Amino acid sequence: MKYILFSFSLLFIQNIFSQQESQFSNVINNPFMVNPAAGGLSGVMHFEVTSRRQWLGYKGGPRTMMFTGNSQIKTNRKSVLSEFNAKDESLFKNPKNTTRELKHILGGRFINEAIGPFSKTAVYGSYAIHMPLMNEMNFGAGLGIGWSNFRINQDRVVLFQEDDQTYTSFLGNSSAQNIFDANAGIVFYNERFFGGVSVTQALKNDVVFNNVSTESSYNRHLFLLVKYKFDVNTDFQLEPSAFIKFAENSPISADFGARILYHDAIWISLQYRTSNSFIVQAGVNLIKNLYLSYGYEFSNGAIRTAKNGTHEINLGIYIGNNRKVKKEMEKEMEKNKSNEQE
Repeated sequence: MKYILFSFSLLFIQNIFSQQESQFSNVINNPFMVNPAAGGLSGVMHFEVTSRRQWLGYKGGPRTMMFTGNSQIKTNRKSVLSEFNAKDESLFKNPKNTTRELKHILGGRFINEAIGPFSKTAVYGSYAIHMPLMNEMNFGAGLGIGWSNFRINQDRVVLFQEDDQTYTSFLGNSSAQNIFDANAGIVFYNERFFGGVSVTQALKNDVVFNNVSTESSYNRHLFLLVKYKFDVNTDFQLEPSAFIKFAENSPISADFGARILYHDAIWISLQYRTSNSFIVQAGVNLIKNLYLSYGYEFSNGAIRTAKNGTHEINLGIYIGNNRKVKKEMEKEMEKNKSNEQE
């Protein structure tokens, strides 16, 4: 009996954390979430925090928090950041990808997620290098290295038999595993096009609890993202995209959709996921270089009752090398006034 329970527990843990990592609706807008090479596409620092809640109405439903940040770093130039929203406009335009230059990029990701009594915390640092490839196309490669902790939260475990010796013997004394892991990726991009391929959980670590090795492992995940932005007219842009996810011992999952942007500052998108789900997202660039987006996922499949109520909120900021436009205007006015007096 205890060996059956132990095997089932390990299988459940693997299904949660290794068979399919969290699927974010905002990956289309922020590919750095899954690809360490996808930072520094534009000449600004980029920071974003994401909160995702699934299966609302079900106790113990999946919850995920992620923080990402990336920026180009100085080499032999005075500044690697471009001027961005210097006039401090409210509905500012999204930063454009920059090419025809060598870039060195540092980034980081922090992830905390839970489902029922199971939790995962991970921290990764990354480095990427981008270089001109042809015409106005850049190529980049990146590597992320970090630490992950998988654990069972004892206070969330409900036992049918409170003095269950099986649980105490196998999982109660040592219910956490720390692993060293890596992820990697490559990107191709210009001002309108982006294509990227990445792999996470690259080291395929074994699942080990209470010093007991198993035949299970944290499977590798492969991600492919392609998107292109068209000008519909002077006011609207259209950005179709495809996001395909491969995981060992799991079905292929793909998101196909498009985003419509107004003045490159307000957007709404619709995506179809091959698991028979739909994702609707809306976002807007706010004041002080801040942006906010909200995504809602609903399913039309067999488990639609459980999947309904998946919400994702993203709050981010762009930081550029902005000029002090107001001070420059004041100095210019003072200069003109003094010239008139002379």
